[in-house]
Amino acid sequence: MSKPTYEIVGHIERFDERDTVFSREALVPGSAEETLYHEKNPHLKQVDDALSRFIDEKLDRSGPTWGRTYYRTVFDSMAHLGLPDCVDGVPARGEMDLTEAEATRLLKSVALYLGADVVGIGPLRQEWVYSHKGARPFFDSQAPNPPLFEGMPEGYSGRCWGDAIEIDHPRAVALGFSQDLGILRTGPGEASDLEVGKIYARSALVACQLSSFIRSLGWSARAHHVRNYGVLAVPVAVDAGLGELARSGHLLHKIYGLNLRLSIVTTDMPLLLDEPVEIGVQEFCERCLKCARCCPVGAIPQGPKTEANGVMKWKMDAEKCLQYWSKTGAACVICQVVCPWSKALSWYHKAIAHLASRYPGLTPALLLGDDLFYGKKYRARAKPEWMV
Repeated sequence: MSKPTYEIVGHIERFDERDTVFSREALVPGSAEETLYHEKNPHLKQVDDALSRFIDEKLDRSGPTWGRTYYRTVFDSMAHLGLPDCVDGVPARGEMDLTEAEATRLLKSVALYLGADVVGIGPLRQEWVYSHKGARPFFDSQAPNPPLFEGMPEGYSGRCWGDAIEIDHPRAVALGFSQDLGILRTGPGEASDLEVGKIYARSALVACQLSSFIRSLGWSARAHHVRNYGVLAVPVAVDAGLGELARSGHLLHKIYGLNLRLSIVTTDMPLLLDEPVEIGVQEFCERCLKCARCCPVGAIPQGPKTEANGVMKWKMDAEKCLQYWSKTGAACVICQVVCPWSKALSWYHKAIAHLASRYPGLTPALLLGDDLFYGKKYRARAKPEWMV
């Protein structure tokens, strides 16, 4: 198909990263950024103060806890991958003599070899580029310190909080990384934090490696990952043919379901584009509602799609979601694991996914089978024995 399955019904404004819940929770109380943001958005002050307690607890060095220990093991160690010269840089002079087909085949092969589970290539729509920088890291006066830090790449945008972001690459490579469902089914806690962080770290490393590979071939490339995004990963991945936008707000892949973490590489390298896919997600999600029913705070809507910034979609409540994270002290992954598409990679699961994609009339029977086999409600599993 030539168009993705989301429906555009109006003008799409570029999203300001300062308005994401993750940027708002990281605002340092009393800082110039926090003061300015809440002068403009006083109605968000109370909820943002509550959200900030989640990240404050994670970063607290006053004493060790298992939650902090496992979280910092994986999330702190990847922070350096957000440096400007890790995500961006100067291309080599000259360009390798490759056809679009050769370049595409090579790039996908390298991405899979480095550790991605799925790869797609699509256009970079400017609507999916953040308008302004809102999440750390910020770089006001960072001096070069080779080889640890080469310095600010020429043309790098979004250096500091509130700076405009401009990314004019015409293409985007979407990378998907699957998680250990057995670990995720332990629910919000240190085990799921460790697994989520491990996969985010892998996704960040591979994105930086792949962007460096492209620049070494002579083209411009920038990595976008959890420690330094310049684009909205989910719609970019949908445009690149990795899956469809689901009720939960995640990308839903035909085989991995919601069980993917994403990173993106934008580039001007000449590549063949993948077609967006239609795997039956829109009709399936209309009937299923399992992620919405199992969400402990009702952050995922059970009703029909509504218009949000020019797009018809199920709009999840990000503030409710993150406030639940703050309550539990860990990232919640319940919607990802209860989704009928997010199951072990067996021949049986692949066959069911094929039926769900091809024959919408079977959806009620497939949902009944999922409830009978996996349960109507989310049931947490015990964390691994080796975890203290």
